[in-house]
Amino acid sequence: MRLQNTYLAALVSFLMFVSLSAQAQSKAYKRSQPASAKVAAPSSAKADASSAAPASKKESEKLDIQELEQKYWAPKDTDFTVVQNRTYTKAKRVAASLMTGPVVNDPFNDGLTTALSINYYLDERFGFELMYQTSNEVDSDATTSFTKLVGGGVRPDFNRDDGFYGVGFNWVPFYAKMSFLGKKIIYFDMQVTPFLGIASYEQQSEVKNPVESSFAYGIDITQYFFFSKNWAVRANLHNRFYKSDVLAYKTVGSINAGDVKRSGEATTTTMFLMGLTYFF
Repeated sequence: MRLQNTYLAALVSFLMFVSLSAQAQSKAYKRSQPASAKVAAPSSAKADASSAAPASKKESEKLDIQELEQKYWAPKDTDFTVVQNRTYTKAKRVAASLMTGPVVNDPFNDGLTTALSINYYLDERFGFELMYQTSNEVDSDATTSFTKLVGGGVRPDFNRDDGFYGVGFNWVPFYAKMSFLGKKIIYFDMQVTPFLGIASYEQQSEVKNPVESSFAYGIDITQYFFFSKNWAVRANLHNRFYKSDVLAYKTVGSINAGDVKRSGEATTTTMFLMGLTYFF
């Protein structure tokens, strides 16, 4: 009987040792829990709420910038339509420009062209333009020198710009501001305008000087420099292309003065115009 009691006591001691060892090993490899998780809640619902609260708080503190990055790099978005607010706007406004300037690529003619332009801008990027031009040109120094060199009886065969009217579509890809000598900020934008129209030119000969017309197309590069809500300085590079008939100035051989010497000659006219624009 005593031996059985001894065996029983030894077995109980062994089982207690195994149980305590297992608990110690479990605690050794158990991940540490936050203090809020160690506090037992009186009910399962409260325990779930208390465990979810820290997680929600941590998630709310994180800033997800992926959506912001996508909007920043997106080509078009209602929340990111411009880089910065425009100081001077053109949207839904009519603008009238009066400009003047010389032709820059004609070796035979000198003089000034006067242009009146009316623009209507649908928004800050797009608009329409009506343009009317009239030219007042005379012989260039090169033409005068050539005439004197050959004794005054011979002149080159050429035409003279008379005018132009047409319609164009404005596209404004650039808007910016720049510092002038670190003292004043100048606001400007640049527009590109393809256009269609009618060009008129005066044919030159010693017997007649008729004015003819031809279909013309081209492209303008325009720069606005704003200095108030209503006023801007406008610089315009006007390029147009058309075909013209050139007359013989004098009778030479079988070609009489006033006859067509070159038919359908490709003509390019480039003018640099400057003036003022008023925005209504």
